[in-house]
Amino acid sequence: MPNPSTKLPPKRGQSILPKVWCRWQWGRMAERIVAESERLQAITIPELQKLARQSRSRARLAAFDERTVVGVCALVREIAGREHGIRHFPVQIQGALAMLNGWIAEMRTGEGKTLTSLMTVTLLSLRGQGCHVFTANDYLAVRDCEFAKPVLHWFGLTADVLVADQLEQDRQKCYQADVIYGSEKEFGFDFLRDRIKGVSVYGTERSTPDQISRSMIQNGHAYAVIDEADSILLDQACTPLIISCPQPVTDEDLTLFHWSEQFAGGLSVTTDYLLDPRIQSARLTQRGVRRLRLTAKPITVAQRSGEALFSQIERALAARHFYHENREYLVIDGRIEIIDQGTGRILPGRKWRDGLQQAIEIRAGLKPSDSTGSAARVTLQGYLTNYPFLCGMTGTAFEARAELKRTYGLRVMPIATHHPCQLRQFPARIFIDADHKWTAITEELIKVVEAGRAALVGTTSITSSEQCAERLRMLGIEVQVLHARHHRDEAEIVRQAGETGRITVATNMAGRGTDIKLHPTVRDAGGLHVVLTEMNRSTRIDRQLAGRAARQGDPGSSQAFVSLDDELLTILGAARINRLKELTRGITNGELPSQWIKYFVKAQRLFERQAELERSQLLSRERRRTDSMTPLGLDPFVEFASDG
Repeated sequence: MPNPSTKLPPKRGQSILPKVWCRWQWGRMAERIVAESERLQAITIPELQKLARQSRSRARLAAFDERTVVGVCALVREIAGREHGIRHFPVQIQGALAMLNGWIAEMRTGEGKTLTSLMTVTLLSLRGQGCHVFTANDYLAVRDCEFAKPVLHWFGLTADVLVADQLEQDRQKCYQADVIYGSEKEFGFDFLRDRIKGVSVYGTERSTPDQISRSMIQNGHAYAVIDEADSILLDQACTPLIISCPQPVTDEDLTLFHWSEQFAGGLSVTTDYLLDPRIQSARLTQRGVRRLRLTAKPITVAQRSGEALFSQIERALAARHFYHENREYLVIDGRIEIIDQGTGRILPGRKWRDGLQQAIEIRAGLKPSDSTGSAARVTLQGYLTNYPFLCGMTGTAFEARAELKRTYGLRVMPIATHHPCQLRQFPARIFIDADHKWTAITEELIKVVEAGRAALVGTTSITSSEQCAERLRMLGIEVQVLHARHHRDEAEIVRQAGETGRITVATNMAGRGTDIKLHPTVRDAGGLHVVLTEMNRSTRIDRQLAGRAARQGDPGSSQAFVSLDDELLTILGAARINRLKELTRGITNGELPSQWIKYFVKAQRLFERQAELERSQLLSRERRRTDSMTPLGLDPFVEFASDG
């Protein structure tokens, strides 16, 4: 593809105009686009096809001036109406214009972000430089690509999708399309494969620029449109993308792993080691170090350095206290599959590093897998710097607007809903312990069923989902359960969640990509009721779940139920939690006053700050590595001495 044009849309971070002025300007343009689109309804298909093809030439020659934008957007709106039977609302057009100007458009769940992105994607891809659309998973990539293809075809544009397990030649063919859909890991890993390949090719004799170019999978980076932007840019950015080189576990390693697990089981918290819930780690005290040094060890363990031995013991302790089956991971076919805490989905192929994976496997009674060293690695923040232009859309980004601006240069524009929002958010109810909380949740759900409504119950773990479902089934209430074990059926389960009397119990709902459509009787009875059985570690995730109710002007409500036994409060420390429980003595009904919610809000903010700090440190380490290796002529993404 040609090099990026000098007439790019406003680069990220360049827009400094006030939000109010931008919203007014885009609202005015949206009115012009709707008017122009309505005029196009009277023309024939051949005439519309001719206009669409002509707009491609104009877009390549001209900058993104208002006339070009209005003309193309009007065409997309009319073509979408003829192909899919739906035309953009003015607020959806405003979201598309926000993205075209390098912003993140925040649009509530059910407001049609996929349709909105069609305008942005078409305009960007008309420049002939390639547009990469990042989605939360392969299912959404395939779905969105199939939705966009008929509209893009009118403009002479092509679209393709990247999915896991594609052959290299198929992936190269995908990148020849004008629009490429895929998850962030598919784009990122292709970038790393090219870096490894580039080092290999450059290291051979008689390699030419043409040989290097032909061997690459990706063919450039110009425009990136990111769906579920907060999930991809923040939650997924905590873990770097790594192409690993297996390092087989030796007999000596096995002895170390098993002995560390056994020794850790005999230690006492606070006296032998201290826990830090904020970073999910354990640290030996002086007494613990003394016990370790005086304890008899197998010869192969005794030969290890003190630092290596201390570190593995601390990993074994962290595995005991912070990594639990059905919460942080699943055991499937004898192997551990990590669960994404933001979406409740499995992260295939992901592993914990630096011996933690093996410590967790030993704890789970599994055979330790091979360790992994880094052949190539990049953070998502580092990879996205390749794109001169970024934009995105999501349902929840406003809370993280400062970090998004600081890290990516992206500003957040909240977009109004097409219909007035009818969501009723009831005050959270706080309980002394989990038993009182679950009793109250069960009573609430029975009321919802009796009222002819539907309920969505959000949990933070698979164990909680199963326990909730079992309680309801014992009362004779039919329940559908959705979590990582049922991911193949998730679209159908979510689609049925709006039926009369239906109760759906689900782990975190971010990026599901399927709207809950209400049965008319449910809408008349008050709509979907969302129950949060715990507050999540991020405010955004709670808002995503609550946003499943009251979509597109439907009625709906949400309410959180929390207790002092919730996992969220562990970040406050055991001593603080015990003091809080002591203050509840004398309360007979098990329910606490509403002001107790402040402790849960504080815990949530601590987790959010810790996650932001981790992302910042990860990016800083990558920048330091780049600064140190680039002057030496080394590729900072490939040549690592270790995976630390």
